Amino acid sequence: MTPRLGPWIVRRQGLEEWLGRFKSVPVRFLIAPPGFGKTVAVLGYLRNVATNGHYCALRARASREAIYEAVRRALPDAGARLESHESLLRALASRAPIELAIDFDDLPNDDGAAAIVELIDDLPDDVSLLVACRSRASLSVGRFVSDGVGVLCDAERLAFGLADIRNVAETCGVQFTHPDVLRMLEVTDGWPQVVSGALRKAAEDNCSLAQAFENWRTRHGHLFNEFVAETLKYVSEGDADLVLKVMIGSSVGDRSNLQTLEEQGLFVIHTSGGYRPLRALSRSRLYDRYGRQAEAAEPLQVRLFGWFLAEINGQPIEWIRRRDRQIFKYLALKPNGRASRTEIGQIFWPEAERHLVAQSVRTVCSNIRKAIARIVGFNQVESYFRSEDELALDLENVIVDVHQFVQHVNDGDAQYERGELRAAHGHYCSAAHVYRGDLLIADSHEPWVAALDRIFNQRNAVVVDRVNEIVATLDYQEGELPRASGE
Repeated sequence: MTPRLGPWIVRRQGLEEWLGRFKSVPVRFLIAPPGFGKTVAVLGYLRNVATNGHYCALRARASREAIYEAVRRALPDAGARLESHESLLRALASRAPIELAIDFDDLPNDDGAAAIVELIDDLPDDVSLLVACRSRASLSVGRFVSDGVGVLCDAERLAFGLADIRNVAETCGVQFTHPDVLRMLEVTDGWPQVVSGALRKAAEDNCSLAQAFENWRTRHGHLFNEFVAETLKYVSEGDADLVLKVMIGSSVGDRSNLQTLEEQGLFVIHTSGGYRPLRALSRSRLYDRYGRQAEAAEPLQVRLFGWFLAEINGQPIEWIRRRDRQIFKYLALKPNGRASRTEIGQIFWPEAERHLVAQSVRTVCSNIRKAIARIVGFNQVESYFRSEDELALDLENVIVDVHQFVQHVNDGDAQYERGELRAAHGHYCSAAHVYRGDLLIADSHEPWVAALDRIFNQRNAVVVDRVNEIVATLDYQEGELPRASGE
């Protein structure tokens, strides 16, 4: 049985796609401190991407025997008890191809960790593992990644970015401005449990995002302290003492102590500036001692539903040529904001000679950079647009209405299918608010627009139907949950 997710959990499609990209690697590690969304990422991948995936959860200090039994229960047609390493390998090989997720609530004991290492070393063909754990040291993660046997999804990849914070705020119905989002990212390091907890509490207390973190720390700080204390239950007295010093802003001594905590997954992360505690852990704004992030760029807002608009801080971008604008639109429509130079050439100059296409793409890249630079200066252009092997928009700073629509519809569909209708209603209403009409009206004749327009029209029709269905099903009083008009 997989755990039930809360109604405000948002789908992390980027993580699901990343995990799917490396499914041929024997083991994918998800290693990060508690509360970084490892379980949510694994369950999302198993539900939405994997074709033959199975999940087992392990309690703290799991033994070798506990791991074998959890795997046995997770496998289809669970039969006889798995009593040895060899019997485990046979059970997995007989069900290949298979993906098995092993999710540790804390850490296994020494023999349990040895069992996982042995399993990875001897893993049968067409069997891959997803291993979620807070500590990379206990499972020899570094060795497996260095040998090419494993890939690592760490705290940096699991952390919420600007787009994730905006999405959760919209889902919870919390009002926000761009500076509010930047501030939330700064004070939390994108720690998913902290961000989500602060936003849920803000929704309960009718606070804006600007007030959310302090409101959460004041009202739910004691619950957070209990969460930290539970994590420290099984660690050494020395490591627990170091974490408590971090929490009260005391010196932790030599910086090697921070590295030790990071290796154990105890609320320390590694950045380009070295090891430092997670900012939300300290009540004394410890992050001032370890350096702040560089000043973030103002968001580039892109509207693709209805009439196209791209603006920064209320100032529309003035495009040099129609073709430059079209290729920017094409990139904005891509789910990851990226396209290769070859793909761009095939779409916009299908009959031209290769060297002419290459020159045309270079000209487009130069013109897009110039158009953006007129507003922000050339030193900030790469915060929005880069042109290397691929042409790419930085979706942390480029906010595209189509992406918001898709994210909310996908989250709504997931909640709807689980019968969580109130949460689905919130997602669907957010999607309906973003949908302003047909896709790129001025470019509706273009093949790369027309097919997507039909898809979005169909998805929006489903959104409208489901909003009204949910309202009718739950029989809410008029005005409590709005119906969708379809406009």
